[in-house]
Amino acid sequence: MIDTSWPMPLTPRFDPKPWGGRRLEQLGMALPPSEPIGEAVVTAAEATVRVGPMAGRRLGELVAADPETLIGRRGLSATGGRSIFPLLVKLIDAAADLSIQVHPNGASPAADDVLGKTEAWHILAAEPDAALYLGTRSDVPGWIFEAACRAGTGAAGMLRRLPAAVGTTVLIPAGTVHALGAGTLVYEVQQPSDVTYRLDDWKRVGTAGKVRSLHLDEGFAVLEPSFRPELIRPVDLDAVGRRQLLAACRYFALERIALAAGEEVEARAPESPQALTCLLGTVEVLAVAGPVALGPGETAVVAAAARSFSLRALAPAVVLRAWIPDLVADVVDAACAAGASTEQMSRLAGPLADVRDVARAAVW
Repeated sequence: MIDTSWPMPLTPRFDPKPWGGRRLEQLGMALPPSEPIGEAVVTAAEATVRVGPMAGRRLGELVAADPETLIGRRGLSATGGRSIFPLLVKLIDAAADLSIQVHPNGASPAADDVLGKTEAWHILAAEPDAALYLGTRSDVPGWIFEAACRAGTGAAGMLRRLPAAVGTTVLIPAGTVHALGAGTLVYEVQQPSDVTYRLDDWKRVGTAGKVRSLHLDEGFAVLEPSFRPELIRPVDLDAVGRRQLLAACRYFALERIALAAGEEVEARAPESPQALTCLLGTVEVLAVAGPVALGPGETAVVAAAARSFSLRALAPAVVLRAWIPDLVADVVDAACAAGASTEQMSRLAGPLADVRDVARAAVW
């Protein structure tokens, strides 16, 4: 029997990458030795529960055994009814530039995957000159950019370059050409897909001594040249900014929660799982049962059946909370109650119209 009454702290999967480094150790993570680790895939199917009644079990195994209890109605809707965890959370160390890439959306003909890959980045640390590459410049025609990628000449110079300032967030819809710049440490939440079409890889040589393959035909078939994401101004949900909505769309929402020592908050998300990642300090998470303690770099999942959780700070703490939102109740109503304008809340979805359309419908 699956006991999902306790919050489930996870041990992630660590992925070596040619562009990775060792900076995830700064978050308190114990990395495999002597490898450049690019990603800690926190909610991978292979991630294992660290403590509690389900200790040692894999997240994917638990979802398959009881999807309605663990990921709920919203989770199943987000995955098209598939028994996979719907929120793929990663911590990414980009010691070098990631490839210039694009992801398919759920309507794209992707033979090796059935889900799209819309994602959001929240910048945790960055070198002074670090950048985010987000869409092509408005003065670059699509055919010029495609020709540069196919010829291997100057594609990077045709991308919009935004500063990777610590604490900023950007939502990147599937179909957006993008790249994460060198010198950044990033929290990412995305749809549970890892289909990536590389358009340019900076002439990088991989671990086998070969240039990594590109996917030009597949990539340009799904690229949406009008997508040019901007940095998101967060929506403060309280007067002092302790709770902030950072991003929101139909696939996920992201909230930053900052607490003083001894403070406690409750958050609800009926019919959706929640992923809680501690960035600073120490917190206790209490769902139906618990509490379970989280320190820096640690993540716990709260099952959809728990419906809510309480978060108590044992020391000054910052936590990122990801879940699949009810866009009316969790985003539009909450933002309106905090005094946000329709324009401000709409920007939470980046180039997508998700929040804007819901907000307009609520007004009319």
